[in-house]
Order: sequence, then structure tokens, then C-alpha cells
Amino acid sequence: MWTLAKAGARAHRGGLAGTALALGLAATLLTITGVLLETGLRVGSGSPLSPQALAGAQLTALASSFAGTALVVVLIVVATTVSLALRQRRQEFALLRAVGATRAQVRGIIAKEALQVGLVAVPLGALPGLALARALTPVLVNAGLLEPGTGPVLSPLPVLGAVAALLPTALAGGWLAARETLRQSPTAAVRDSAAEEGPLGTRRRVAAAGTAVLGLAAAFTPLVVPGVIGSAAAASSALLLVGAAALAGPALVGWSVDRLTPLLRSHSHPPTQLAAHNLRGFSRRLAAVVVPLALVMSTGVIQTSTDAALARATQQQLDASLRADIVVGGGSPLPTGSANRVAAMPGVRETTSLSSTPAQVRIDDEDLAGLAWETVGLRVVSPDAPASLLDPAVSSGSLSQLSGPDTIAVSSDAALETGAFVGDSLEMRLPDGQHSFTVVAVFDRGLGLGPYLIGDSTARDHEAQALGTTLLVGGTSGDAAGTARLAAAIDALGLPVTTTEDYVGSSTTPDMAEQRLETLLLLMLLAFVTLGAANALVLTTLGRRREFALLHRTGATRRQLVSTTVLESFATGAAAWVIGAVTVLPGILGVSLGLLGATLPVVDLATVAALSCVVIALPLLASVPAGVRVIRGATRTLA
Repeated sequence: MWTLAKAGARAHRGGLAGTALALGLAATLLTITGVLLETGLRVGSGSPLSPQALAGAQLTALASSFAGTALVVVLIVVATTVSLALRQRRQEFALLRAVGATRAQVRGIIAKEALQVGLVAVPLGALPGLALARALTPVLVNAGLLEPGTGPVLSPLPVLGAVAALLPTALAGGWLAARETLRQSPTAAVRDSAAEEGPLGTRRRVAAAGTAVLGLAAAFTPLVVPGVIGSAAAASSALLLVGAAALAGPALVGWSVDRLTPLLRSHSHPPTQLAAHNLRGFSRRLAAVVVPLALVMSTGVIQTSTDAALARATQQQLDASLRADIVVGGGSPLPTGSANRVAAMPGVRETTSLSSTPAQVRIDDEDLAGLAWETVGLRVVSPDAPASLLDPAVSSGSLSQLSGPDTIAVSSDAALETGAFVGDSLEMRLPDGQHSFTVVAVFDRGLGLGPYLIGDSTARDHEAQALGTTLLVGGTSGDAAGTARLAAAIDALGLPVTTTEDYVGSSTTPDMAEQRLETLLLLMLLAFVTLGAANALVLTTLGRRREFALLHRTGATRRQLVSTTVLESFATGAAAWVIGAVTVLPGILGVSLGLLGATLPVVDLATVAALSCVVIALPLLASVPAGVRVIRGATRTLA
């Protein structure tokens, strides 16, 4: 079997080169993700509340969030590429069956070819991943996720993780590609290998329908679970719906082409007629390249639109929570006694202070590699803070009970995550050790104020140093002129003064260094998906040499074949754009509903425009040059 596998690999080195490229790029992306995740876990394994541990926990959270999306995207792209490359060899596998090879032997040949390619391509692809992760050191340091003079932790674990994820995916994709051929008898397999496979099987239809139902259910989770948790589920719906599109790809593409075919057939131009017949007759081939292209659209749009909705929701909640006329501070801790001096000034009706301190909360009963503890920022408030200055929108319990020892208020999102509601206990780590806190209130504006509130007396009892103290001030005048005079008087004391609107804007502006890192990771993910889609387009086009030769033999000219390729490429891009838009729309609606309520959905229009251009142009840029080359070779052979 190894001899046949090696011979097959040499004979189809073009298709295997495309498979190797997809596996190598996937290994690069997964290795970068693994390095960031391992670095965060190792850096955060020190003293729980040290600056180094806090930075490690932040990096772990960022890498974990990116890893979930990256892994799903990588598996879809790799499985599609491997399946596409091996589907073009159906006739070869059918002939092997005809000369006596058993189903197990053919599967063994496919497995050995996949292992030959994977065991070389994945480790080689992991090397650039290690180098790129190391190159991210300045960005990580600027974001405060690594200490100056240090770098990401490099070990064999991310490489082994990439191998463990990608090799089974390649094997599964190869076996699925040959499944139809192996199910048939040898003679039927030889007879049908030159034609497009038949309709989708019942199992695949059921799997596609089930995945689509799960995707739609996830998209509208915010109807049942509003807030961040429901919105995160809604964002994941885009990938589920793309997965459903991959399973139902041939049927979905066939349905789309049926709607497009009358338009194409209305033209008597031969290339147009030929493109219409090819699109309808080879829906499986078209689906194999449409799905990666649709993934480019859905991944980029859902990520950027979710970030935009989250930023807007945070700003809205903080703006609704703070009702002060004047905000003092907002950056560095205020000088001692500042609150009393401001409170004693003429024209001041009431004041209350805000500050924050780091802590860790237990979110899971089982502690796996320290992941049961989540690093959070505790908002320190006064239990008697007037609602006219601070309104967290308490839904149950009372903030006044924060005056008691070891008490805490949790946001509705944090309550769902930890399962701790009013009257329940919550394990916390503070500078003086681990303690059990009693939940006395649940509030709704956790995005604006943070997930947890504690009283100032509790912070002092546990030696929690409050950072970034802010003073909310309410004036007695009630008019803009009086507020301006009061602000000037406070400013004369040498204290930083700002309006509530400016404070909200500055507080909700993302950190530029951390945003740069998130943008880089997203660009790497989109680059991988784009290259994977281009690779699939080229593989498909290169595999059409016999088809172009037959069409030329029956009278099609070289120019007509090139024109047909252009029309098919444009139709491919259009179909991918439609599928990408349809799969991402429920997620965008769900995210906006969960974070912002019944309002117009938030969409990053710049990203939509850029990715639309990529999805439409990429088939033309990848398929047409490859098609011209193949057509020249096919027609020259027959000349």
C-alpha cells in the first residue's frame, strides 16, 4: 500500500501541493494561537494578583477567544481543500476497485497519502508560526501583556497541537471525498466516476438541516439569554450556518444556479450558455470553492460587527449609569482628601466615588490548569451612592447591603456565568487570600460598570488597593452656567475635571495597543481563509484540463473557453457573497438584539465593502489566470 500511496502522491503532486499549502497555512495559524495561549497560561501561573499574572490572564482570555474561531475556520478550510483535491481522483480510485482493491485498501492508500503530506507540511508550516509569534513581541509588550525584555513562550506543544488537530481533519476529508466511490460496486464506480456525483444523501441532508437549525437557534439565543453570553452564542451562529452551507453545498449551489440560469440562458452568446450548463452540471465542484469564499465574508463581518456592537453597548450602559453633572479624575488616583474638599464646596449637592481593584473569581468547580479562576476588575463603590449619580440598574437585591462584610453585587451576565444570584456564595481571591462573598444584588449594566461591585469598606478590609479613583459630582444649580462655574472652581483646586460625556467616551475607547493586536490576529485569520479560498479555486481550475480539451474537441474555441471561465468565476464570487451575507445576517441581528435591544443592527460597513470586493474579485484573480494556462495546454495538445 505504501508503494501505491507514494506513486499516487508523485502522479498527483499538483493537487497534493495545494493540500500541503492548506495544511501548512493552517499549521502556521494554529501555532501562533497555541503560542499565545501557552504564554498566557505560563505567565499567569504566578502569584494570583501580581501584575505579571494579571497580564497573563488577559492574554489567555484574548488567545482563548481567538482560538475558538480560528480552530473552526481552519478545520472547515482544510477539510474542504483535502476533499476537493481527492474528489478529482474518483476515476483512479474506481479503477483500483475494479482491479481488485478492497474498500479498506483504498482507504489505506488515502490515509497514507494524507499522512505523507501532513507529517511534512504541518511541522514545516508550524515553523513560520513560531517565528511570527516571536515577531509579535513588541505588540504584546506595548499592550501590557508581556513585560519588557521578555517574549512569547516557544515550545513543541503548539506544534503537536497543530498536528493533532490537522491530521485527523485531513484523513476525514479524504475519506469523505472517496465515500461515494467506495459505496458503489467496482463496475458502477468506474461507470460513474467521469460524471458529477448524484444528489445529496439522506444523512448529509439531515446533518445540514440540523446544523442550520442549531445556527439559527444560536443566532436568536439573545431572545432567551440577553447580554454578553447570548450575544457570544449569536456570533457563533455564522460559523454554524457556514458549516450547514458546506454540508448542503451542492444542493444550495444548484438551487442558486437554477435561479441564475434563466438569466444566463436568455443570452445566445455561446460562452454564456456554456457557463450556465457548467454551473448547473457541476454544483459539487462549485460548492467546494464557494464555501471557503463565503467563509471569508462571514468571518470578517461577524467579528468586526460584534466588536462594534460591544463597544456601542458599553458606551450606552456607562452613559446611562453615570448621571453626574461633573466627573473629577478618571485616570490616576486622586490626592488624599479630594472627595471631602469637593463635597464641602459651595454649589455641590452630592458626591460619590468610584474606583477599581483587580481580583479573581471562581467560575468553575473543576480547576483545569488554573482556568477555573477568572481575573476581573472589581468596581469599588459606596453602598449609599445616590441613584441620581450612579445607577447600575439593579434588578434584584439592594446596593445598600454592600455595607456588610464580604458582600458583592454581580452583573446579570456574571450571574449567568457563575450561577451565583442573590443569596448565593461566590469564591473570590483578593490580596489577603481567598474568601467566600455573599451576593446581595444583581444589576444589568455590567458592560458599563464591570461585572462585580463591592463596597469601599470591604475593599479596605481585604487590603485591596483601589486604582484610578473617580469622583462623581452633582451640582445644586441645575443649569449649564452653574455647572460650568462649579467645574472651574474644582479645576482651580488642581483636580482634573471633565464632563460625563467626555469621561464615557475616554473610558470606553479601546486601548490602541491591545486593539492593534486583535486587528493583527483578525487579519491573519482572514489572510488564511483568503489564501485557502484562492488555493481551492486554483485546484479546481487545474483539474479541468480534460474537460477543456473535450469542449475544444467538440468545437469550442480558446476564446470561448476563456470567456466561459470568466463568467463562471464571476458567478462563483456572486454565489459566495450571497451565501456569506445570508449566513452572517442572523448572527448580526442576534448580537445587536442581545447587546442593544430592539434597534437597527450594528454592521461594520467598511469591512463589508472591503470583503465584498475580495469575495467577488478573488475568483477572477485566481481562476482566470489558471484557466488560461490550462486552456492553452489543453488546446495546444489537440492542435
